[in-house]
Amino acid sequence: MHYIAAFDLGTTAIKGVLLSQEGKIFAEHSFNIHTSLGENNEIEQNPEEWWEGVQSITHEWFSVHGVSSQSIKAITFSGQMEDVILIKEGENTTSAILYSDNRANIEAEEINKKLPGLYELTGNRITSSSPISKLLWLKKNSISNSDKRIHVVFSAKDYIIYKLTGSVVTDYTTAATSGFMNIESRKWETQLLSSLDIEQFMLPELTSSEQEVGQVSAFGANETGFCLHTPVLCGAGDAGASTLGAGAISEGDCYMYLGTTGWIAVPSKDHSPKDHGIFTLAHIIQELNISIAPLLNVGNVHRWAVEAFIQSGNYADFEDEVQKSPPGSNHLLFLPYVHGERCPVQDSEAKGAFWGIGPKTKKSDFARAVLEGICFSLFQIMQMLMQKNIGSITLIGGGARSHSWCQLLADLTNKTVRVPANSEYLPSIGIAATAFQSLGWVEDYKEFVDQYIISSQSKLYVPNKRNNEIYKDQYKIYLKLYESMKKIYQ
Repeated sequence: MHYIAAFDLGTTAIKGVLLSQEGKIFAEHSFNIHTSLGENNEIEQNPEEWWEGVQSITHEWFSVHGVSSQSIKAITFSGQMEDVILIKEGENTTSAILYSDNRANIEAEEINKKLPGLYELTGNRITSSSPISKLLWLKKNSISNSDKRIHVVFSAKDYIIYKLTGSVVTDYTTAATSGFMNIESRKWETQLLSSLDIEQFMLPELTSSEQEVGQVSAFGANETGFCLHTPVLCGAGDAGASTLGAGAISEGDCYMYLGTTGWIAVPSKDHSPKDHGIFTLAHIIQELNISIAPLLNVGNVHRWAVEAFIQSGNYADFEDEVQKSPPGSNHLLFLPYVHGERCPVQDSEAKGAFWGIGPKTKKSDFARAVLEGICFSLFQIMQMLMQKNIGSITLIGGGARSHSWCQLLADLTNKTVRVPANSEYLPSIGIAATAFQSLGWVEDYKEFVDQYIISSQSKLYVPNKRNNEIYKDQYKIYLKLYESMKKIYQ
């Protein structure tokens, strides 16, 4: 039996799967990782803990499950993006600035003022989370002028590739979040380093996701148990891997990731910068980009509602409560901006609110209104992203386990909603496609998606037209809530 080893380095855990040539998950294992919060809201992780996680997972495969390392024909990765990880040859890296770290506010403003047209090249606005801003912050606050030139990578998976092979590389999807890559040509705008006086930092080599960027070194083999010279591929940032795992490989496809936070993504040939906090990323497929809109209020608001309205704090009990309320929650509406928001509004001070409470409003209406409010927010973004009509919608992430949530989205959008089996591992399954193509196991990504993703077991939610009419009326009122509420706190 031959396998692909695929690792997904997320914010809270590393997931590793062995995928057989038949597209079946043979073994999977997870390793939790920790995040450090500084006194000034610094958000960091220790990359050596990522390496420890990979070692733990391979130990499970080889020592516990008895997998032969010789059966693994390629290794590939997905991982969190917008990180800043410095690599000094011969030294371990113990501190990585995460995507959610916003210490570089002043530097972002400085870059936007100095280089006002930069977003037209990169396809994205420069913010405090952009790696280009964080590198300028490091130059001002941490990196001495006497220091030697330092390699930098922008995804957790890039550091693991370095540890395995010694190669310093990144993929086009990850690079699109850095602030340095021309989104149309997919090349570095290296003059930006000198423009900002940060020439000490050396950008990684840019490669396609399916490209072999090295082989497991003697050090990597000794540390992990992988066979010496096993091919290692570049892989892709998590958004690229998830997009492929959701089967979104053509214009008109759409998928939603419902995690603690979440995003909506659609493939597009358009590379122009977007408004309202929408990112333009390079798709793993060369001729396409990904229009992707991040949301701060998704599963975290779902969890808040479970704890607020259900004494047991149990999701199943919350589902039961939701079902006691009719579609439209007896005219109760919920604005879901509990944690501020990035899209469809960019307002860190935005608030959550219930509107329409009457003498007949019940606890169950509050529960259902929360899910409906999150769905209205998702629908608003979907309408902003889509340039033409879409077919079905794919849902992935933990939120897809809620039957109520899935059916609400189907009713609201009037589209069939597809929830694939093993959606928790779709980023790993999606990125495994890079190895299938590299090894010649499939002709192209379409064959992989058709054979191993679309044809896999999925649950379908079909829209209820009567409920859709109810939600059309509710949605018109919902769209007025934010602007009305904003006047109160501004």
